Amino acid sequence: MHESLTQKIRNDFDRIALHDQEGWDHNNHYHCFLLKQLPAQCKTVLDIGCGTGEFSRLLAKRVERVVAIDLSSNMIEVAKQRSRQFSNIDFQVADVSQWDPTAEQFDVIVSIATLHHLPVESLLPNLKAALKSGGRLVILDLLEHETLQDKLSDFIAVPLNWLLQALKNSHIQQSPEAAAAMREHLRTDEYLTLSQARRIYTSSLRRAKVRKHLFWRYSMVWEKSAAA
Repeated sequence: MHESLTQKIRNDFDRIALHDQEGWDHNNHYHCFLLKQLPAQCKTVLDIGCGTGEFSRLLAKRVERVVAIDLSSNMIEVAKQRSRQFSNIDFQVADVSQWDPTAEQFDVIVSIATLHHLPVESLLPNLKAALKSGGRLVILDLLEHETLQDKLSDFIAVPLNWLLQALKNSHIQQSPEAAAAMREHLRTDEYLTLSQARRIYTSSLRRAKVRKHLFWRYSMVWEKSAAA
């Protein structure tokens, strides 16, 4: 990743972390789905782009050890503060694009709303190498509209989003500073279309399962075979 872009992303999330309030969003809506993708025998998980550690804490209730990394030091500081009761989470400030993995280290590698910031195609070989045989790579990320069918899905997603926001986040009053920080970050975000995601993942990961979800998200699940 270009250094100036990396610095901008780091600065954006350092700023966003200062205003974070826990509530429902389009990412944690899929936490249960993601947890169901964990293999039965799962001891070690890498959480890439862990943010404030919400999903890391869910993982820590199910596995022996979670390594949770994020580019933003402020995000990691908030995550540590909110995770004091968990001794099995290792939070680290790290840039995964500069990561030199240990071979067959993790049972699962998971990433939520992070890979659109990264050079996915060049990153996948390292993620594959870091997974144990039988391990799984589980991705949830944002999706760009591509077809009329994608746009039609908004007729469901938009009103459902309004409803869930009203029901689940009525206790949250977003500050002008928080809204401005998120607007600034989203201004330069770019996402894959579903066909791009399928091409990238299936060309590198045999039998990768890529599917579209509501709330402008896609998931990718891949299991590493002994021959991979």
